[in-house]
Amino acid sequence: MTAATQFDLAALLERVGARPPRYGRGKWGCPKHSGSPSVSVDLDRGLFNCHHAGCDFHGNSFTLARGLGLARRLIPAEARALRVERERADAAARAFLVRVRGARFGLSAIHIELLNLQDRVHERLKANCEDDAGWEALAYIYSELPRVRTELIMVSEGTIEDRLAWLNADEETRHKMINRTLQVGGVPTFDGKFIKTG
Repeated sequence: MTAATQFDLAALLERVGARPPRYGRGKWGCPKHSGSPSVSVDLDRGLFNCHHAGCDFHGNSFTLARGLGLARRLIPAEARALRVERERADAAARAFLVRVRGARFGLSAIHIELLNLQDRVHERLKANCEDDAGWEALAYIYSELPRVRTELIMVSEGTIEDRLAWLNADEETRHKMINRTLQVGGVPTFDGKFIKTG
């Protein structure tokens, strides 16, 4: 939890005189200029910003709480510790993104190669439908394509937990994960949706 999300932004805004939107959505009334509805509020992230020309009413729940005397100023050691924690989190997020991009690139290359191989095998089987090796190759391609597509979807769109599990798993565990995903028929995504893999 960050300092900006420790406080209830809605309660703080009302405490300084900002009026909530009438029907639960929309802009809040700004306390700095007669309450005109010009303040965008992101309660999840604890941020607010007035869009009225020249108005300086903006910030996060922590700055608002500090302005009201509800939050103390951090001593230098606490500020340093928070900065180090944020830098570690940023570095971990960047490393995760690099790994995801690398995996996505590799899986995309395999997917393209399987599609190209499929085209070549189809042409081969058109020329000779008795070609047993061609049929075996096609069976392999048709068994691998859904697996590769599923892995690609998981790495590109899956939840953070699923992506981390996949990235950190050995080959056998990845195989089991993909089998389970294929049985379920799709991948839950990071934004709460469900992408079908079939």
